[in-house]
Amino acid sequence: MPHRTVAICSIAGDPHARAVREALRTYPGVTCVLIDTDRLAGTDGLTWLDSDLGGSATVLSEGGTPVRIHDLAAIWWRRVEFAQHLPEGITAPAHVDLINNDVNAALLGALLTEFRGAWVNDPTPGRLAENKLVQLRAARAAGLRVPDTLVSQDPAAIRRFCAERDGRVVIKPVRGTIHAPLVTQVITAEHLASDEALRLCPAIYQAFVPGNRHIRAHIFGDTIYAVQIESDDLDWRANLGIPFRPVTLAPAVHDRLLAITRALGLRMGVVDLKLDDDGEEPVWLEINPQGQFLFAEGLSGLELTAAFARFLYDEAAGNQP
Repeated sequence: MPHRTVAICSIAGDPHARAVREALRTYPGVTCVLIDTDRLAGTDGLTWLDSDLGGSATVLSEGGTPVRIHDLAAIWWRRVEFAQHLPEGITAPAHVDLINNDVNAALLGALLTEFRGAWVNDPTPGRLAENKLVQLRAARAAGLRVPDTLVSQDPAAIRRFCAERDGRVVIKPVRGTIHAPLVTQVITAEHLASDEALRLCPAIYQAFVPGNRHIRAHIFGDTIYAVQIESDDLDWRANLGIPFRPVTLAPAVHDRLLAITRALGLRMGVVDLKLDDDGEEPVWLEINPQGQFLFAEGLSGLELTAAFARFLYDEAAGNQP
């Protein structure tokens, strides 16, 4: 049996990365290494060589062991856009920005040029798939029901969209920020009061979908593990003391979700849907190409870590360099 090495690229201490590494240890012939993407600055972290004789690249894994990128069978490209943990004394904004940009660009460039295995997910389509406008259009093309959506910073267009729907509209960020959680909210008069505030940046304004049943579908390759969540909160993430239970998706919904991930070029993703009051047809909300799943496992009993580890192992087995 050939030996396979799987790399998980994520921030230091990521519980998802550690849980999956532990699960992979039960498989023969596989080694899982963690690459702390926010701890490369100030180390011997990365070397990439290009010459007439060919190219090569190494990157340090957790613990300081160098890993040859060409030897990797699969990469889980998980959490990679966080700022570097910098040596003490480096505070000048230009220096901080240079280090963060160059570390991230060098790591990505080394992987894109030297890695020949399986990406989960490939960074290029993965970055495009993060865009909620692209997601919405892909969901509609796949035949899922999608709420009327406006993305705008034009006060007149925003107020008109809300008025046409009698104010039954929600607001949420287009991309958001890693510095603060931003939950989906029902639009209020206060949100619409200031032209100056509305013009600062575009936001997503979307027709409100009534109901208290939500679906979170974890797509690992061609397999979907779904849970139903019951909550009266618009954004249920703020209160996880609510019922979670495994469910089986209707075949048509299952196939449409797979069609969306394929159209977006993804091998994994976590989809949020909502069942309307009739409960017959799930409504598309969004997909997170690198969504969290540990909390859903703990609350539903669905063995998602084991399922994802098996998926990652199979991806590596099919793409041995």
